[in-house]
Amino acid sequence: MESTLKSSQFWPWRDRLPSMSDPRWGVLAILASYIILGITVLGFNRSPAQILLIISSACCLDITYHWLFRKREILFPLSGAITGCSLSILTNFGHGLWLPFVPVFFAISSKYLITFQGRHVFNPALFGITLSLLLTNGAISAAPAYQWGGSVATIAFIITAALIAFVFKIKRTALIISFLIFYTLQLCIRAFLMQWHLPPETLFMGALSSPAFYLFTFFMITDPKTSPQSMRGQIGMAFFIVVVDLILHKFETLSTFFFAGFAYFAVRFIGLHVKSFILNLKASLKTRNFTLFSIVKVFTILYRWGAIAAIASLGLLFYQNIITAKSPVNPEFKFVEISAESAGISSQPSNLLDRVDSRVKNVAKWMLSVGDAVAVSDFDNDGLQDIFLTYPLKSDRDRAALYRNRGNFQFERVPLPILNEFVTHPTRDGLPAGALWFDWDNDRDSDLLITVGYGKTKLLQNRIIEDGKIGFSDISEGVGIEEYTISLTANAFDMNRDGHLDLLVGNAMNPYLSDYEKPTKFNIFKLPEAEYPGDRRMFNFMHRSWYDANNGGENLFYLNRGNRFEKQDIVKLGFSSHRWTLDIGTGDLDGDGWTDIYLANDFGPDQMFLNQTGKKFRPVVGRLVGQMGRDTYKGMNASLGDLDNNGYPDIYVSNVHEKLQAEGSLLWMNAGTVKSDGDRAFSDEAMRRNALNENRFGWGGAIGDLNRDGRLDLLQANGMVDDNYDRPTENRELTKPGALFPAPTFEKGDRHCPDYWYWNAQIALTNPDVHGYADRWADLQGRCIFPYENNRVYLNEGDKFIDISPDIGWDEPGNSRGIALSDLDNDGDLDALVTHQFAPISIYRNDSISKPWIGLKLEGNGISCNRDAVGTKVILQTQNSHQLREVRESNGFSAQGDRRLLFGFPTPPEKIDAEIYWCGDSGAERLSLSANRYHHLIQK
Repeated sequence: MESTLKSSQFWPWRDRLPSMSDPRWGVLAILASYIILGITVLGFNRSPAQILLIISSACCLDITYHWLFRKREILFPLSGAITGCSLSILTNFGHGLWLPFVPVFFAISSKYLITFQGRHVFNPALFGITLSLLLTNGAISAAPAYQWGGSVATIAFIITAALIAFVFKIKRTALIISFLIFYTLQLCIRAFLMQWHLPPETLFMGALSSPAFYLFTFFMITDPKTSPQSMRGQIGMAFFIVVVDLILHKFETLSTFFFAGFAYFAVRFIGLHVKSFILNLKASLKTRNFTLFSIVKVFTILYRWGAIAAIASLGLLFYQNIITAKSPVNPEFKFVEISAESAGISSQPSNLLDRVDSRVKNVAKWMLSVGDAVAVSDFDNDGLQDIFLTYPLKSDRDRAALYRNRGNFQFERVPLPILNEFVTHPTRDGLPAGALWFDWDNDRDSDLLITVGYGKTKLLQNRIIEDGKIGFSDISEGVGIEEYTISLTANAFDMNRDGHLDLLVGNAMNPYLSDYEKPTKFNIFKLPEAEYPGDRRMFNFMHRSWYDANNGGENLFYLNRGNRFEKQDIVKLGFSSHRWTLDIGTGDLDGDGWTDIYLANDFGPDQMFLNQTGKKFRPVVGRLVGQMGRDTYKGMNASLGDLDNNGYPDIYVSNVHEKLQAEGSLLWMNAGTVKSDGDRAFSDEAMRRNALNENRFGWGGAIGDLNRDGRLDLLQANGMVDDNYDRPTENRELTKPGALFPAPTFEKGDRHCPDYWYWNAQIALTNPDVHGYADRWADLQGRCIFPYENNRVYLNEGDKFIDISPDIGWDEPGNSRGIALSDLDNDGDLDALVTHQFAPISIYRNDSISKPWIGLKLEGNGISCNRDAVGTKVILQTQNSHQLREVRESNGFSAQGDRRLLFGFPTPPEKIDAEIYWCGDSGAERLSLSANRYHHLIQK
């Protein structure tokens, strides 16, 4: 007896433990196996901590509700664990620890609120997902199919496991077979109606090869507690869901499975209660007996609703007042827009999209949606920062343009005859897609590197020192830069500390088509002709994965030998890969004095490499999803800066956070323990610090102290593509099936632009052998992808960031790309330049209140430290401020800002002590500096 009592104390649900023959054990085992595969092998973007939180909170809530509403006993939460596992697989959200509570709350609450005769009517996981999609304004989405594997092996695993462990035991064969038949017929109807816009094979292969489809079919609608038992009821359920699903596709709805299933359960719930009410009413009228039981039942229902509403209210208050509380702030500055035209900067559109190879015009706007870049430098050494712009889709004249700063936000166009041939032959020589100023030859002037898409990188030597006048010469091939690239980014840093700036060029796409035995350049304007019937090799250039793409171009690294560049073996250096690199961030991440690298990669994990004393690089990769190097996101931007003033640079990575892809930006906070802890020194705090950039399609970012309070702020460019350059014409019907499938539209003024995201969702369902080929994509011409979005300014408040963009005059929506911060008028605050894919550059003058500041222009000795002083670190110390800055060339996607270092101070300092750690040196130079001016410091 004593042992029995002790056992029950430790195992309070021992007597209520489900039998091992219970089919739910098999379901739990399958889902748990899939989760383990997801966080180790497949592309789940839910971290182990988030998954444990979802499952444990589902179990705890199930136990709590059972105790409160049913029996005063401890429930063994097998069903709660299954619901938690399902939500872990099916939901997608930003990388904080609080959002997972939302679908769990909805799911478990539905079991105790939405009931009939004591049994829940909705599948809990389905209820939780659907309400989250409806009520969270995009903060939670259904997990994209591409993060579920997308392979035949995965599908086979799901089906086989379901049949063996679950389906035969629950007698839902009629439901499954009828659903598969009805859905296949529905696909035929959709394929016929959509054939003008989407290849039928894309629709069929995507839908029927998606693990999401089979998880829904075998595990969700077949829930024995919520699906009909009779064959007739099962067939009716399958037919209803398929018909509603078709109707939802008519309106280009996302996540149609869940909404269709929800509609079925809602109709069934209402029907059961209406039928029961009528029967009870008839019985009551006949007997005229309203029993005490009915009154008790009403009070029970009110008690449950009240208790659950109280829990929800407490959770909402906790979230609003503790987790996301935003105290009002005074920005202490405003951005005043100065039109490009009034500043002397012009740009005109071109017909470049129409010059793309006709066989891939359907994806031309996607492929050419980047490349509008800005690079800032004082190229003529007159003390004012000048601007170079790349505009791939704009006219030949404007495609690559240099503007000299004449003061007072007036700019003068500087002719560049050396580029005339290049910019007028884009289909032959490629497109300028990025720019980088750096003094490659240490002669005290800035030379200009132009990254090129579908062509060769160009290096223009600044001749102002040699000739005494403005001029450039093309020295690309002469100094050893002659590779064919599809590049958006490059950065310069001194890898081996020999006093010369080395060069890393990032390739986004593979410059060569992979299926040809003979090296064949990929040129979007002229693809190879078919060599035999059915030859589609020329179309195999899209990303082969949405979360782990490794078919991009290999990056290029050049060591600067003083008089030429020497291309290095990237494999021997230790950072060989074929990721889709969009941005290159540099900085001393581990504090050892050697410059490290962070690569922001699209369609897959970013990469960090630590410099091993100039000999090679060592990758830093965590073991599990959610750790450094194990993200599954779409890294666009890599900006480095010490955001918490702890003396070590942090990393801001922009990303997409939209319907279907609720991921959000990354904010890697550096604890300063990289040497001892490796990847564990970095924790992603984007959501905790309110820098997720939710409900935006993010691109470039920038870091700088906008209000001169001693803390670095964040700026974020947003918006994908609109239809400014490819609006429908009489000769091109883009919405032929529109009467049957009217597209949701984005609106600006009196214009309406059909949305493409629905079609992207259909493509995302497919496996790599479908979506990897451009001819299998839907037609993007005349459509939009999240256009007209507002950019953001995140003011650093210490423990979190506050979006103040509406308060400081940054409220014009558009499709932005790069953001460069530069003090264009030398008044001690940072002005902003923002590029746009389909519009002229935006110029913003920073009008801030008077505060103390210091600006530093650093110049290395050209022997141990490069003339640009890249890699030099400065620490400024006052009585109430400790700030670290590091000199970098480029520090954000499609943008190079002011190389000068600008420090602000919250209160007037009594004195300012500076420690300068010059690149290539180990000691510190200590100086006392005066405020409110720029200092030109030259290394001794």
